[in-house]
Amino acid sequence: MRLYLPLLLLVPIVGPAVAGDAEVRSAISERLLLEEGLLDNRFAIVPHRPTYILPITYVDSPNEAPYEDGDIDLETLEVKYQISLKIPLVKGLLGGEERLYFGYTQLSLWQLYNRQTSASFRETVYEPELLLTFLHNCEVLGFRSRVLSIGVNHQSNGQSGRLSRSWNRLVAQLILERGDLYLSFRPWLRIPEGEKDSPEDPGGDDNPDIEDYMGNFELRAILRDGDVHWGLMLRNNLQEENRGALELNYSRPLGSQVRGYVQYFNGYGEGLIDYNDYSSRIGMGIMLTDWL
Repeated sequence: MRLYLPLLLLVPIVGPAVAGDAEVRSAISERLLLEEGLLDNRFAIVPHRPTYILPITYVDSPNEAPYEDGDIDLETLEVKYQISLKIPLVKGLLGGEERLYFGYTQLSLWQLYNRQTSASFRETVYEPELLLTFLHNCEVLGFRSRVLSIGVNHQSNGQSGRLSRSWNRLVAQLILERGDLYLSFRPWLRIPEGEKDSPEDPGGDDNPDIEDYMGNFELRAILRDGDVHWGLMLRNNLQEENRGALELNYSRPLGSQVRGYVQYFNGYGEGLIDYNDYSSRIGMGIMLTDWL
């Protein structure tokens, strides 16, 4: 079932930062304090987005279209994992409390159970980004706004020729909280590329219509219910020919170091090779680092 939900865009009215005010300790406060303690450590690497591995996932219709010439038969069982980290580069770049980070996220879809393809990696997406983060503490539409980031993002699958997919974006992110509910609104603006002379041309735009499927923003919500975390991700192109994606997340502790993790994805753009392919996937595994 294709599920696309209408979205209300958040238009923030941001007041002056009051990051030093006393406040009830929240998950965002705890994470910011942790990162603050690492800023002066030149060996510091801190979590960015979630890091997890789903050893068992089922995808209803693996995207075989890009591999038609290779006579490939994809399995519906795959391994999916993500590694994400960031490195603090500079604090007070503009003379205030802002922080400059280098972030890196890698997402892989692995045909581990497919002996026909020698258990090859079907897709690996590389996503480096440079982010300037501003800390603040102000009211926004009934929520408390805590973090605003702006930056440059590159996303590529590292392939060539007809399998190549990539794009560059200017990104922003606003993180808000209200009690145990946390919201992240992440819009982006694609940096234009020239047209390809042929599909095999190494230069030019690999996927000129990617915004028709991936849209121009991502909205996330996380609800913390004690040790249990519930998550929702929505993307939408807000066009007449409506396309987008939905992701549902559930995690809970399995000990002091890892969390049990269940993820459901429905829509377009789970990986870059699949940006224009609709699919549904459910998987379970473990999570090493969460959003909070």
